Amino acid sequence: MEVLTDILRGLRATGSVYFCDFLVPPWQLPYSGEDRAMFHLVRRGHCQIAVDEEVHDLVPGDFVFMAPGVDHVMRSEEIGETQTLLLCGYCEFENREDDVLMRALPRFVILRNEALEEWPWLTRTLEHLSAEYMSGAPGSELTVNKLTEVLLVQLLREDFGRNERSGIIAALKDNRVSNALTQIHQNPGGEWTIESAAEIASMSRSGFARKFKELLQMSFFDYLTRLRMRNARELLATSNLSVGDIGEHVGYQSELSFVKVFKKLHDMTPRAWRLRDSID
Repeated sequence: MEVLTDILRGLRATGSVYFCDFLVPPWQLPYSGEDRAMFHLVRRGHCQIAVDEEVHDLVPGDFVFMAPGVDHVMRSEEIGETQTLLLCGYCEFENREDDVLMRALPRFVILRNEALEEWPWLTRTLEHLSAEYMSGAPGSELTVNKLTEVLLVQLLREDFGRNERSGIIAALKDNRVSNALTQIHQNPGGEWTIESAAEIASMSRSGFARKFKELLQMSFFDYLTRLRMRNARELLATSNLSVGDIGEHVGYQSELSFVKVFKKLHDMTPRAWRLRDSID
């Protein structure tokens, strides 16, 4: 399974557009305490975004993205300014315990129109998203939701224009580490060692361990554990398998060792997690 697809599937990422309309100044849209990622696209006119005690001017074609929990205000305060056509949307992540991809999201980023022009397919997605939302045609809600998910994948592929030297996107751009990650995601319950993963990457044991930690900001076994625990949480929520069987399925030889690792990461036992999930 392709790694980014598997990570997104585990996060259960979804998204949509909730607003696309003309705004007559003065206007203000405050966002506070949001537990989902937010994005805004200026289609016509201009406005400002206030975030982290800084104010940034936005013009047509500018796109902004905020990770969950980033308070900000979209506004246009001067009377007499032209109307602003603003597209606003969000991305939600049901299983935010998977922080590998959450780390790949920028806390706050502005992609200027000039940068977006380098990715015509991304511009077309945004234009299609806006047009589909405003059309109100039959099936438009489903189309908008799917396009928003596509938008997130495209932004992740390009690392939101940041070209970071670490994180899951940087790791996937490294052919050797990417080869190992692909095999790990296809069989996370396998009997993995650093040696076996390094062999897939065609690297020495020490070189692979060092490069993996440099790129992912966590050790190989920490990453593997988190991946196994993600699969365990999914099985706890969606299957009737016993805790012992789930532990064996995700790569642990005994129920005791599985419970110990699960509790260390989640501050509760697998049974308590399953009970909490059923109550929710």
